[in-house]
Amino acid sequence: MINDNNRSTNPFLKSRKIIFSGLLVALIMIVLIVLIVRSVPSLLQSSTNSRPEGSTNSTPGISAASVKDVETSILDNFQQDGFDSNPIINKGLGGLWINWRYGTQPLQVNFNGAGSSVEANIAANSQTRPSHDPFTDLRYLHNLWLYKSQNPSDTRYDSDITKFTSIVKLEFANTHDIRAWLYDEEFMDLYHLSQDNFYKAQALNLVTSYSKAIDPKVGIMYEKNTAHPQGFYRVDLVLESGLDLIQAGTQFANQTWVQQGKRIVDFVFTHAYIPQYHTFASVMDQVLLSDGSINPSELFYIDRFRNYIIQGNSMKMDSISQIIISLLHTYQVTHIQDFLYKAEDLLNPYSLPENSLGMWDTTQLGYFASVNFRGTSPLQPGSKKVATGKKEAGRQIGMLWAFHLVDQFTNNKYQNMESLMLTVALTKAYCASCHGLFYEVYANWTPLNFPDGSQADVVTTEAMGIELESLFSLKY
Repeated sequence: MINDNNRSTNPFLKSRKIIFSGLLVALIMIVLIVLIVRSVPSLLQSSTNSRPEGSTNSTPGISAASVKDVETSILDNFQQDGFDSNPIINKGLGGLWINWRYGTQPLQVNFNGAGSSVEANIAANSQTRPSHDPFTDLRYLHNLWLYKSQNPSDTRYDSDITKFTSIVKLEFANTHDIRAWLYDEEFMDLYHLSQDNFYKAQALNLVTSYSKAIDPKVGIMYEKNTAHPQGFYRVDLVLESGLDLIQAGTQFANQTWVQQGKRIVDFVFTHAYIPQYHTFASVMDQVLLSDGSINPSELFYIDRFRNYIIQGNSMKMDSISQIIISLLHTYQVTHIQDFLYKAEDLLNPYSLPENSLGMWDTTQLGYFASVNFRGTSPLQPGSKKVATGKKEAGRQIGMLWAFHLVDQFTNNKYQNMESLMLTVALTKAYCASCHGLFYEVYANWTPLNFPDGSQADVVTTEAMGIELESLFSLKY
């Protein structure tokens, strides 16, 4: 009896029992976890890769093959008809046409708004320079690299990569362009795809120029002229330049850039954001008061430029989509939640079921051309009016990229809109018989008419470039 009692109260023996029991429980739990993991691997996969490459379950009726068919159809069109070999362009290297009418012999190219070919005027006047947009060359090269990265064994476009690398390096050497979407959407991604340091150098040239252009008393860059001596700026370009500075400052360990970028973002959201509609207008005026101090109540910019009126009180889909993409790229780089919050706040008025701005066409799908605010300022925006008569076919496809990107951070919260925009990209904006996209269309997706009554059925390099970048972002 004494010995039994001693055994039961011996602390050494008691601790051995506890340790043995604990080890046994731990072993059982490990076995159970292993069994669970083996039985439901898809559960773990969905938590880390909610949309595996090639998945099409979210968009019924659309296969990976159909996406790739459109991608290669547009690239083939570029390769077949898109190159302008005019020796005046890029010191004989050439570049892309602005637009062309597919299937014409000889090829009809570079139509202006009146419906006449600019090239015909050039042929008649040797002093007239050909129309050319270097940014479409850059987008085309970006798309060639995107295709190559997703189809590494396919060599059909390799010659164009070589050709347009030379062209782009001539066009963008030592660039200081204000188009801030160039930093993250083009140059940094081209650097990651090609590992060519030229593109990283140009990205750094951009942000360095943005840093130097800031008025330190105000915190942003802006322009002045005799008609607008108190300063004005395009909202998308200035906001994106700030976001670029934050991204670059984080990526290249430059805290000055980060602080400058944050100040720009705060300034633009304070002075240009429209609280009533949760969006922006395109151009702001009167940055300064007459005494040179910061104006707390900026106005919408409206003025005539050449033969048209700049309506700074409106917003178009290309501008808002690029702002949203830039915010999401900044969130990717910094992991600061506020950038994701701002991106969602801007997306919601353009998303179903909210669609509070009325920009989404619930009948024909896609976005109308623009929304106009009838007031005078972000604080007094007045009523809104949507231009429902037409759509910008290619420029709105940037929203596909935006929705796909935000879905990666929100557990597919906007999956319905992403699917709808993919449908628009493949079956509405894309013209299968033309192997490309038009610049503008009527609300029912038919081509606009030129002033002479003929159809404006010409495919444009800008629209096709945006479509391709958005499709490639899906990585089908």
